[in-house]
Amino acid sequence: MNTLTQIRRALLLIVLTLCACSTPYRPPQPLDANTSFPGLIDLAARAGGKSADVLLVHGICTHDTSWAGVVVAQLMQPITAATSPTSARAAGTGGPQIQIVSSNVATSAGKLRFDALIWSPLTTPLKRQLCYDQTGKSSICEGTPPFTPSRARLNARFKDGLIDDCLPDALVYQGVARDDIQRRMRDAILQVMGTSETSPEVPLVVISHSMGSKILFDTLLRMSEEAPGSPAALVAQRAVDRLRLLVMAANQIPLLSLADQQIGAATLAAAGPDSLQRLLQKRLPAKRMAADQRLTLVAFTDPNDLLSYTLPADRYAGEGVVVYNILASNAPTYFGLLERPDYAHLNYLTNPGVGRLIACGLPSSTLCKRE
Repeated sequence: MNTLTQIRRALLLIVLTLCACSTPYRPPQPLDANTSFPGLIDLAARAGGKSADVLLVHGICTHDTSWAGVVVAQLMQPITAATSPTSARAAGTGGPQIQIVSSNVATSAGKLRFDALIWSPLTTPLKRQLCYDQTGKSSICEGTPPFTPSRARLNARFKDGLIDDCLPDALVYQGVARDDIQRRMRDAILQVMGTSETSPEVPLVVISHSMGSKILFDTLLRMSEEAPGSPAALVAQRAVDRLRLLVMAANQIPLLSLADQQIGAATLAAAGPDSLQRLLQKRLPAKRMAADQRLTLVAFTDPNDLLSYTLPADRYAGEGVVVYNILASNAPTYFGLLERPDYAHLNYLTNPGVGRLIACGLPSSTLCKRE
């Protein structure tokens, strides 16, 4: 075979591959034609000279403090802004702790304060028990003995990542460690939100991913049910009332909530309210809220994400709460057969289209840079 023929075949293969590659939901597409919500830049403008607060919570799989910087940088790309250096601290002492990563951003419209809760250190020691099984050692498994049996390349990648590193987070939280994880999340929330009497008019945004959503909602609900007037109960209620935008990426609540139900709860209608529903029911009555104090819940879902579900709007919408689902493609689909499962689940908050919608809202704010 001569060189020219090889080049032609290589070019043909490239063309076929490109033709077989698709991203049907890039840019992201709302399921509801009437979808409308404010972005971070709009909420910064409404903060009355103070900083609108943004709480970030990651999902399953090992994360470290660098995650916060990556996400904030992606969210700020459509916005003209100056970001202060980040600071990191532990939420408590003794044993593994949640790491809090904070940064302040000055935009042309107002200020934003980001606080990322990195809870991954809580489950890392337990996940190290599976290091012996990893073909390609992850950061938490470096230095452990090699896995010598032969595995197919893709099987090895997904076993190392989704099964040995990511799925254990859900198993740990749904087991006997749930109470301890919630107590440590409570400590982190109190550190971030319990230091000052924030005005009810200052917006709060929550951006949570995957199982991080459930950990956060379970913990806030538990705090709200502590003794009336206690610091934890007051912080939780204030957070719920200040919440203006709740962004859930890779929503897993329909799946994870099955662990909170008895076998007889066979249908969605028969299931009791989950922690998010119960939290939303604790918000101030809509008639006591100004129009710009209402809450918009936006759920981003990649239909090829094996671990994500759209959010049934009728279960969460109500007075003062509106719910929208938005479909996104986090990675290419090849030959209509496969999108890499790890990319589909993990790449929401680094997806430029998703980031722009969170930052600029829909329709896109005039305060954002033009695309």
